[in-house]
Amino acid sequence: MSAKSTKLAIPLAALLAVALGGTAAYVLGVPPFEERGDIGAESVCESLGDPEKAAPALERVLPDSPEYSFDDTVSGGSVAQGDSNYTADCFVSGNGKILLSARTELVPVGSPGGTPEDWASEALDGSSPEEEETFAAGSKGVVSADRAAVLVPCAGPGNVPGGSYSLSVVVDGKGADGESGSRVRRGLTDLAVGAAQFSHEKAGCDLPSELPS
Repeated sequence: MSAKSTKLAIPLAALLAVALGGTAAYVLGVPPFEERGDIGAESVCESLGDPEKAAPALERVLPDSPEYSFDDTVSGGSVAQGDSNYTADCFVSGNGKILLSARTELVPVGSPGGTPEDWASEALDGSSPEEEETFAAGSKGVVSADRAAVLVPCAGPGNVPGGSYSLSVVVDGKGADGESGSRVRRGLTDLAVGAAQFSHEKAGCDLPSELPS
């Protein structure tokens, strides 16, 4: 073989080795070709509401990860017993970091800076108005590229010290793929509504939720 053809054969062999290695990596599931982990209804946080609805919503929002873990905490008592300390927190982790959080808490109605508009601005963490969309849920429902929030009537005056209370639900899709647009927003919205439905019942709210069924 001539010197010229020998030099040509070496890089071709190297390219073939890389291609075969990449194929093997894909078949074996070696990064960067990791398979997406399953999100089963039996695994999702209880505080996200109906698991049969929460699981597909999470599929739309979460980035790829070989596996997902869920950490769910619900604390506080019923507003019917005068308790204003109700909270619910769900954290979804994958790839060694938190990919999504859902926080629900009771907030007093009519406090300074407590209008639905003020609440929405804080809940969406100052996202630009051009990114925000509203949806029909509770007193107010808002969604941006990576967050969704719902403000839900909960306790009327006289049940809990301090006046009337609403439930504030904020779903933060920390790992959401903003390029997926409407798919991610729909998933975030469904998760916020599901979490609000769960907590409205769990906290023993006495006011109509004004949430979609």
